[in-house]
Amino acid sequence: MHSVSAAIELPPWLAGLSGGELLQPGTSDEARMELAIRLARQNVVEGTGGPFAAVVIEENSGTCVAAGVNLVVAAGLSIAHAEAVSIMLAQRQAGTFDLAGDPARTYSLYASGQPCVMCFGILWWSGVSKLVCGARAVDIEQLTGFREGPLPNDWPALLSGRTELPALEVVQDVLRQQACEVLRAYSEAGHPVYNPGSTGD
Repeated sequence: MHSVSAAIELPPWLAGLSGGELLQPGTSDEARMELAIRLARQNVVEGTGGPFAAVVIEENSGTCVAAGVNLVVAAGLSIAHAEAVSIMLAQRQAGTFDLAGDPARTYSLYASGQPCVMCFGILWWSGVSKLVCGARAVDIEQLTGFREGPLPNDWPALLSGRTELPALEVVQDVLRQQACEVLRAYSEAGHPVYNPGSTGD
């Protein structure tokens, strides 16, 4: 039997970002969200993926340890959402699948858009202790046509109130309008809407 592998490769413009501005994005939710939105916008401009980005911050140092953008079409993988990419990179950097495993380190995820049904599950298991979102699911669906899936109405409470795993603080609507501008630009440029069962047109 031959071996099979799958890899998600960052676009060169993102892989090459290593300056202090990316590594030290500031301490406020707004400053960190601005970074995520800027990366989402660049992903649209470069034509390398969907209008979404996410960054993972290690809270003790304030350092951005991982940045991901939506690479579904480029990678040919439906799992390659920005949240999934950034969390995978953060876990590799931390050397563990559990970002809550070391009490001395806590991690926050800043996503330009509310997580879809798949990314909700990824967040549940990732070990991040805080989620900050820009655009809401209703914005994403109305402005782009993407279908975000059947999240429960009380999904933030499910994350922040869970007891069998570490609680996960949820903050919504940070720079929501700026995040929506990226979604609108993606749609107006005629980029693909890659819902399951669609042709990608």
